[in-house]
Amino acid sequence: MDSDGNIKQVVDTENDDQFPSFFGKPFQQMGGSQNKWNPFRKKSGLMAVMHAQTKKNRVVSKHGRINTFSRSEEAHESHRLLKDFFTSLIDLSWSWTLFSFAASFYISWLLFAVVWYLVVYTHGDLDVDKPENHTVCVDNIVDFTSCFLYSLETQHTIGYGGRAVTEQCPVAIIVMSFQSIVGVVIQACMAGIVFAKFTKPTGRAETLMFSKNALITLRNGAFYLVVRLADLRPTHLIECHVSGHFMAEEATDEGETNPYHLASMSFGSELDGTVDYIQPFWPLVVSHKIDDSSPLYQMSPRDFQSKQFEIIVTLEGVTPETGCSVQVRTSYLPSEILWGQRFEHTTVAYDKDMAKYAVSYRTLNNFVQDRTPRCSAKDFEERSGRKSTNISKSPSSNSLLTP
Repeated sequence: MDSDGNIKQVVDTENDDQFPSFFGKPFQQMGGSQNKWNPFRKKSGLMAVMHAQTKKNRVVSKHGRINTFSRSEEAHESHRLLKDFFTSLIDLSWSWTLFSFAASFYISWLLFAVVWYLVVYTHGDLDVDKPENHTVCVDNIVDFTSCFLYSLETQHTIGYGGRAVTEQCPVAIIVMSFQSIVGVVIQACMAGIVFAKFTKPTGRAETLMFSKNALITLRNGAFYLVVRLADLRPTHLIECHVSGHFMAEEATDEGETNPYHLASMSFGSELDGTVDYIQPFWPLVVSHKIDDSSPLYQMSPRDFQSKQFEIIVTLEGVTPETGCSVQVRTSYLPSEILWGQRFEHTTVAYDKDMAKYAVSYRTLNNFVQDRTPRCSAKDFEERSGRKSTNISKSPSSNSLLTP
């Protein structure tokens, strides 16, 4: 943030000519500065404008991606990722995963082919003039190519029948046993990594929707910030919880300034903003009560035009198919928060012919204007308190109270 409290946009010019390395860290492309191909990434056009607007001046994009990156001078800390090797492999892109999958097998085949070549070479099986009573360690091994083929057949227990270990070499028997174990370990590890990538709930988050705008409305004499969310799948998430954070610059009385302070905001499915546990049978409206503990308590509609902040809403649940946790988020800038509006409750209706509830997601962003006062929640409470005090002190009310 600058001195006026505006959030500065950091332009990542380094990442344009970089692509992720084995541990997710970028390194320079060789042979030019062409970007990695991406059908949704364009230098110009409507898609580029829309993509840039979803991330501009945001910590979290509208699609839930965290808008952060690590600078090149932080690359010396990459060795820490080796301590969590399995997770680092899961976080790789599919291209790197498939490459690692193939490379692990080819490297093991080549290494053991070298070992087999040394075994048969030291035993004299490759000599041109072998004694008549000489028994080879492995039948039909004549060069390094046949050693590579035998290494492949042994590791995957193919057993074509052309090459086989004899009883003459105990070392060959030990190598064959050890390679079989190594092959099983490699297959188990790579299969686990691929399965873990398939079960990652990244795609499941795409079926969870948030309303494009957050609204401020008056409910039962109190101000509320409301957001609508929906789960598109018929098998809804279980153990769903919703939470929020308010990001803005904060300063203490001692002069300490935190330019990106994250304060917790409570959201709930009840009308009063309580109970963060939800059941997403159909699109639901979750609300945050703007009281004296809310960061929006002293803000009026005019403040939304001048102040810079970001409200991050997070939905977390468990997929019943895999039991994996899913976390999806979105954010709202001041320009995306509309004052004096409330959502239309037209997303669900009972169909008598089908005897079921019909759910519509087309009206997820529909809202109507209401008569919410255009003042801060603090001012509204003070006015309401003075009004109630004046009514209690009026002569007519006192005469009604006296027997």
